[in-house]
Order: sequence, then structure tokens, then C-alpha cells
Amino acid sequence: MTTFLVAIGIVVVLFLMILAYEVTVSLRKGIRVFNLSDALVNTYCAILERSFDVFFGVLFLMAAQWIYENLAPFHMPMNAFTWIIGVVIFDFVAYWFHRLSHEINFLWAAHIVHHQSEELNFTTVFRVSFFAVIFRSFFFIWIPFLGYDALAIVTFSVFLGVYQLVTHSRVIGRLGFLEEIFTTPSHHRVHHGRNEKYMDHNYGHILIIWDKMFGSFVREDEEPEYGITSGFESNSAIWAQFSYWKNLFTRAGMTKAWKDKIGVFVNGPAWTPSDTPHLPYEYKTDENGNRIKRDIRLSFEYGAYVFIGTLMTLVLFAHLIYTGKSIQEPTLALIFGNSEIISLTVAMLISVLANGQMLEQTKIAFPAEITRLVALPLIVFYFMAAAPTAGWLLPLVLIYCSVALLWLIRITFFTKDNVKVAATPA
Repeated sequence: MTTFLVAIGIVVVLFLMILAYEVTVSLRKGIRVFNLSDALVNTYCAILERSFDVFFGVLFLMAAQWIYENLAPFHMPMNAFTWIIGVVIFDFVAYWFHRLSHEINFLWAAHIVHHQSEELNFTTVFRVSFFAVIFRSFFFIWIPFLGYDALAIVTFSVFLGVYQLVTHSRVIGRLGFLEEIFTTPSHHRVHHGRNEKYMDHNYGHILIIWDKMFGSFVREDEEPEYGITSGFESNSAIWAQFSYWKNLFTRAGMTKAWKDKIGVFVNGPAWTPSDTPHLPYEYKTDENGNRIKRDIRLSFEYGAYVFIGTLMTLVLFAHLIYTGKSIQEPTLALIFGNSEIISLTVAMLISVLANGQMLEQTKIAFPAEITRLVALPLIVFYFMAAAPTAGWLLPLVLIYCSVALLWLIRITFFTKDNVKVAATPA
């Protein structure tokens, strides 16, 4: 557990350093890199994905360790050389999972979440779907056959994830000879572009050589336009997970032939049955028909309220991860039988739902937020009273929810223009 906390601490410090660098450079260059509402949605997506992985990750690691112990023809001795080899293998598998996630619709339904944002910054790396947790397990589960145990797979995954923090950046320029070997921010900006010449290229996570070997490499000429071609007009992290699934099931229901119904899910995103058109684009246009970039601006007070609420959600989320990692030799029975984990997970779902409604300013935003402020202290009190952290967590939650309730009433009934849509050209 100490090693885990140290690793988490290192990742957090690294992220804050990178974040500070990107903010400093963007201010110096006079470019707007961060959008608060977009960054918050990215954070909520990460909370959903990581919370789900607390449960599914145990199942995957149990299966991986069982394969390693019972079916692997040999066990790889772990040293610096074999670990590097393992990272290269892991990155190769990740390349093909990533590429196929752009070429097969049911995989794209999970991966599209990562591309929905029309911004690109270090928070974008966290915008992922919990469906991807399931799909990628089928690609990486065979690695134990090569002699790597579950712990090794975890280290490969963490290293790849940390590396991706650097590649999601608009302010880091070309990196000289490194551009020929590794995936750089320039390469990955191309991958996030919706420009026709950039789309479906540069799938590599760590090494760019896979793209060069398999014909999917393109260099960055000018900065891309980010996002998906159809647009995504929502601040709900939950809707982000399911929106393209609805698209697929809608088109599959409209087409008549069973072959085409299946084809909607297994063909690429550009394909649709001859008797079923693609669904209408979501993005907005100006009077000349030009696409308008999605640019949601929160007032200072409203943004502060949602941001502080997100920090409280992150406190509970960190508690969930810590609790999950505290279980020695975890099993699904131990995870599902742990009332602390279940209650924290419920708190995550309520918080993410309410936060999304607040950003969307829907009709249920106020009652959803009231529900969150009432549910959080009840969950902590009834399900976590025996937890070692209850002594500080319960007072913290009570103070926060009491102050937030008064603040919520103020911003709901006594302030205006909390959320604005800026007409920014794409």
C-alpha cells in the first residue's frame, strides 16, 4: 500500500507540473488552452471509468494471474531488460486495440468518448469510457501467456498512461529526432484532428514506429481542428458514454436486413446501410453555414461552485481507490461485500450525474444537486461510520454540504447568466 501511495503521489505531482507548464506557456503565447466546463467533463469521465475499474479490474487481474500461474509455458524473469521488452509488447497491442477502435463501430462507441472534446490539453487524457475497460481486456489478457504476471501488466499500463499525459498538449512543439521514434505531442495532435487529412492516423501510444510500419503515420503540417466530425453537444459525462451507442442501435433498428443490422456494429464509423442515412450532425453553424466551435463559458461564481463540488467528489473518489487498493488479495466477493466501496461508488454516480446536470443547466439540475448534497453525508454516516477515515471525512462532508446548499440557492435563484455559449468559429 505504501508503494501504491508513493506511485499515486508521483503521478499527481507530475500532472500538476505538466499542468502548470501548459498554463504558463499558453498565457505567454496568448492562446486559450483550457475550458473549465470541458475539463470538468473530462474529470467526470475519468471518475466513472476508474470507479468501474475498481470492480472490473479485479476480475481482469485475477484472470491474468491465473493464466500466468496455470497456462503460461514459461515465466519471464523480471529485470530492466525484460520489463522494457514487456512495455514494447504492451505498446504494440495497444496500437492495434487503438486502431481497431477507430475501424470497428462497437469499439468506436467506447473510444469516441476520448475524441468528443473540441479542446486538447492534459485533462483530455482522462476523457475515456468505462466500456473501453471491458474491450481492452480482451486484447491484453493474452500477455500472461508470454510470461508476464498481473503485477507486470499493471506497471506496463501505468507507464503507458503516464506517458500519455505528455502527448495531450497544444503547447509542446516538435521534439527533434524523438519525433522519428516516439509518439510526441505533435503526432498525437494529428490523431485528435477531425481534418480529413489527419483523421484515423497516428495511433501509437509510446512508439510511433508502429504507425510507420503499418501505414497509419501522418506528420503535423498545421494545428488540427479537434473533436469528432458529427459534433458532441453535451456536458454530461454519463451521456458521453452512451450517446454513440444510441446512434448505433437507432440505425440498426431503422435498417431492414439483418446483415445490415449487424453491419452497423462491425463496420467502420463511415459506413451505414443503403436504406439508412447517418443521423444528423450535432454541431451548430453560423449564418454562412460554417461550423461553430463548442465553447461553454461558466461565470466565475458558478464555475467556482461546480469546481469545489468536483474537488469534494475527487476526495471521495480518492477514498474509493484507496479503499479498493487496501484489500489484500482482492476478489469480486470481497469488493462487492465491502459496504464502504459500494457506498462510495453510489456517491460517485450521484455526484457525476448531478454535476453534469449543473453544467447542462437542465430542469432537474437543482433537484439533482439537492439530492447530491443530502446523499453525501447520509452515505458517509450510515455506511462509513466504522471506517478509519470517518473521523475527518464526515465533518468535512457536513461542512461542505451545508455551505454548498446555501450557495446553491444563491446561484440558482439570485444570479443570472451562469452558463453562456460563446459563438467561437471552428
